[in-house]
Amino acid sequence: LRNQGVICCLCDAVGPLVAPAVRCPRQPVAVKKRIAIAIYKLAACAEYRVVAETFGVSKTTVHRCVYGVCEAICHKLMKKFITLPKEEEAQQIAQRNYESHGLPQIYGAIDGSHIPIRAPRDGYRDYVNRKGWASIVLQAVVDDRLMIRDISVGSPGSAHDAAVLATSSLFSVVLFHSCFHPKASMDIEGVQVPLLLAGDPAYPLLPWIMKGYAGPNLTEPQEMFNEHLSAIRVKVEHTFGHLKTRWRVLAKTSDIHHDFMPKIVATCYILHNMCEEKRQQLPPAPQHTTGHPLIQPQERHSDEADAMAVEIRQALVNHLSRPH
Repeated sequence: LRNQGVICCLCDAVGPLVAPAVRCPRQPVAVKKRIAIAIYKLAACAEYRVVAETFGVSKTTVHRCVYGVCEAICHKLMKKFITLPKEEEAQQIAQRNYESHGLPQIYGAIDGSHIPIRAPRDGYRDYVNRKGWASIVLQAVVDDRLMIRDISVGSPGSAHDAAVLATSSLFSVVLFHSCFHPKASMDIEGVQVPLLLAGDPAYPLLPWIMKGYAGPNLTEPQEMFNEHLSAIRVKVEHTFGHLKTRWRVLAKTSDIHHDFMPKIVATCYILHNMCEEKRQQLPPAPQHTTGHPLIQPQERHSDEADAMAVEIRQALVNHLSRPH
């Protein structure tokens, strides 16, 4: 890898967790090399055999390095690098979005993405998405600076985005642990509007998730609202694209066991935030890649709409329509 900064940072952060056993009977693989092997596997989506040949180790060693390093990164760094913003930070994000796109109170965008897997024979059909390939679904919340603020990963590919949301940790936080979810409200056109996430048509309209209007006969204010909301929501799509370019294991079917893929996905997202925070750019993905990127399935539109959410959305439309 040309960029050693990420590896050095990881050596400091998780080195003790991936260090070889003191009484190792064979010549142990050094911590830095273990981390480099794991990073290479994630970036290239190369087969275990290819990674083994590249680093001059056995396939078993590559397997152990990938699993050990990813486990350590998730254990040590998840809560440090992927957290929902506190109320004050959420308000700052919402203000930046307002200044850029004219919609107040939106502190992030939420969307789902399908990650290719080698599905198990048992329950294979559950993992086949609408495009006909096996996947697990990742749900992510992204802020205006392309930082990932929350993830839920592991639902089978046949699951609708709304179903993934309903079973996610984020949904539980909003419903049962609201102290961890930013909720400062603002009076907009006589309506108390809380801090919101921007979602696509596959999501239900909720008091904390806004989505655009659907249908062929929209009014001009409704179309304007859709355009402004889309400009915020596209940030999450840009983030997915950036991640899958850097970490090919997220874009192509790999030889990693399906049970461990959620941990692999989480590791890549932690590394994304780590690099963004430290302003470190990863090099282009190595050449030893396999397969071709798979086309993402289009999710079905959700007609579910909460009455309070309808009122909030109308208040935002009215706000946009007024001359400022």
